[in-house]
Amino acid sequence: MTLLVVFLVGFLTIGINRTQNKPAEDIVIDDSNLSPAEVQVLASTLSSVGKVQFFSADLEQIHDEVTKLSWVESADVSRDWYRGVMVSVTPRKAIANFGSRQMIDASGQVFVPVDRTQLMNTHLVTLYGDETEAADIMTQMNHINTWFEPLGISVKELSLTPRQTWIIGFNSGLRVIVDGENTEQKLYGLPKTLFWHYKDKLNQIQSVDLRYKNGFVIAWKSQAPDGS
Repeated sequence: MTLLVVFLVGFLTIGINRTQNKPAEDIVIDDSNLSPAEVQVLASTLSSVGKVQFFSADLEQIHDEVTKLSWVESADVSRDWYRGVMVSVTPRKAIANFGSRQMIDASGQVFVPVDRTQLMNTHLVTLYGDETEAADIMTQMNHINTWFEPLGISVKELSLTPRQTWIIGFNSGLRVIVDGENTEQKLYGLPKTLFWHYKDKLNQIQSVDLRYKNGFVIAWKSQAPDGS
């Protein structure tokens, strides 16, 4: 048993000495879940760190450099005995467009994708507003989708203006405008009213203006239906 322990200690000592004496090497990128373009951008970012020694490499500094990239959701920096200093990255997954030059993930984080062709993805909702309010805009989108689900419609575009006016475009073509006063209450109550009183006329409604204290105004696509 003693001989085995001595052998293992000696083996590890030799391995450590060899590693310490190795010349500085490039940081290795785990590209298993990255696109070629993302790998290229990551490599360019890591080039500012330069070559590193296995034991003396500042893993925290490397981590900070990588996470400065807006499209990086998380990063793991570690030492691998066989490959060297390793960086693994999880890229953000967009759930909506944010304006025409950015995207937003499920946590409400706005980012610029490496592949700019992903911008203005027609299969995603498009949100507009100040970047500092991005998380609130996304939360509002989720609420609206829940409230209007009984009508069989969902948000296609959602804007929050500097005056805190919400402009909502649904996939059905319906447009809703609401101000910043009692916003949640107005939006929560509207689908119920439309369901009970205008269910058979929904496809004739062009827009609904909720910027009133005691009601709302409907604009019809054509002549107002009889009895409205």
